[in-house]
Amino acid sequence: MSELQTLENLIGLGLTRYESAVYLALLERQDFTPAQVATRAQVPRQRIYDVLQSLCDRGLCVERHSGRQRLFQAVDPALALPTLLQEKQRQFETELARQQQQATGLITVLAPLYAAGHRTQDPLAYVEVLSEPNRIVERGAVLAETAQQSICVFFTFPSLLSHEEGLKLVQDPLQRGISYRTIYEQSIWEDPSSREFIQQCQDWGQQVRFVPELPFKMQLFDDRATLLSLQDPLIGTPSFTALAITHTGLTQMLKLSFEAVWQQGASEPSCGRVGE
Repeated sequence: MSELQTLENLIGLGLTRYESAVYLALLERQDFTPAQVATRAQVPRQRIYDVLQSLCDRGLCVERHSGRQRLFQAVDPALALPTLLQEKQRQFETELARQQQQATGLITVLAPLYAAGHRTQDPLAYVEVLSEPNRIVERGAVLAETAQQSICVFFTFPSLLSHEEGLKLVQDPLQRGISYRTIYEQSIWEDPSSREFIQQCQDWGQQVRFVPELPFKMQLFDDRATLLSLQDPLIGTPSFTALAITHTGLTQMLKLSFEAVWQQGASEPSCGRVGE
């Protein structure tokens, strides 16, 4: 181990940098005068007596006298370092006790605030507004993963998902036996990549219908949650704000709208049969 690393380890045990340097210097021979050890440890002369006194107080060195001369010698590390650790342990326990007392006091102060804040429920706590595409995708994935019975979708362009991400989002619920129905806008079938996507979803068990136009993107999860993706009408480039709403009544009402559009939709696109 290098001298620098040894110095850093002593500092880690709770010594100051000056104390660590002086203790290492004292180990090198039987004893030192304050001036000698200050020179060897490269500690300012005006600080050396304070540092040596601190080391004596902490059990790492002892002072003796030869005539009128003061001499200092290191205590065996096998004795000194365990003592240093015990001191550190006492300091830790004292600080922990102080923090525990502080925490107890804070609980007394904060508990009434918590109780008062939770007596009143935010009337819009069930509505989550999402403006970042990644957050919209993540929220939809979580809702799909937790669906227990059914997923119903209005699917329009543009999509926030890649081809692979979209397939995964559909495949997982279908593999769990979830009823998955999607209504696509007719124009989507005209895109070869989208046609391949729809056919793959059908192979896995997704039921599909086609309509000329849909008002917005919508996903319904069981009868409990809705994810609406609304495109900003004032921006030319695609920009979505999504509403994730956990409200049984609203989801059931939108489910009625979905069923009405489903009944009006065609099971095959007008420009070619599904599966061609």
